[in-house]
Amino acid sequence: MAPDPTADLPRPFFDQWSRARRPAAHALWRWHTALAEPQPLGQNGTPTALDGFFDEECRRAEAGEPMRVVREDVWTDAYAACAEHDLDRRLLGAQVDAARRLCGETRFETAAALKTFVGRWAVPHGRLLAGLAGIEMSIHLSYADELARGFFHLARLLRLPRDLEENRLFLPLEMLGRRDVTVDQLRAGRVDEAVQGLLWKESVRVRDALAQGRPLIPNLSLRHRFALKRFWVGALELLNDLERRDYDLWDDPPSLSLFRRVQVYLQTILGRSVSR
Repeated sequence: MAPDPTADLPRPFFDQWSRARRPAAHALWRWHTALAEPQPLGQNGTPTALDGFFDEECRRAEAGEPMRVVREDVWTDAYAACAEHDLDRRLLGAQVDAARRLCGETRFETAAALKTFVGRWAVPHGRLLAGLAGIEMSIHLSYADELARGFFHLARLLRLPRDLEENRLFLPLEMLGRRDVTVDQLRAGRVDEAVQGLLWKESVRVRDALAQGRPLIPNLSLRHRFALKRFWVGALELLNDLERRDYDLWDDPPSLSLFRRVQVYLQTILGRSVSR
């Protein structure tokens, strides 16, 4: 299995909190992480049965009722975090709704279908963390939405080989078709000009989302401003490194060396972009 390049950076806003808010952030992350491997217990696997199960679980999450798709400690802690910090449980339910797409083979025929999934999966998680950070204005929440999309697509881009091993693909099939790239080719790691073009296009999507979300940074507290800027700069450096490696995620995946990590830290302090 290819090394995980995103291991160089921590999960955005997992630990970067005051002591009073850190348990809530951990609870929200555990909820999101648990749903990434949903366990629809007692279902026969048919689409109708799965839809019924997830519809009911979504309702339970919004109502703050016991869940079956995640462990008891996961849902109790997530509910407690929402209650203590006045966060909307519907954002928990949205993630449950999206998690049905993560059962079995995960494919998205169109860019619109993938956008809908991300809007129900990554964006609600980002909004919960934004709410925990005290972000309330709609314009600031829209910036948080873009950052959630950007970090999601970055992680999925860098973990493409790993996702394919788990029969998951977070690139629209219509996008592969336009580039004349097959899923089998990606699974085999055959990097030609078509694959390079496909991954370049995906990196542009990530850069655009991060750029759209950047105005949130100066509107955060000093603690969160520094943390987000470090994640933001680090994300761009991973994309730069991917470009330097000709988009080879299989034999030469991007990573942040110690020197690069120090550089990201310094550039965060100095307020400049990392050089390409």
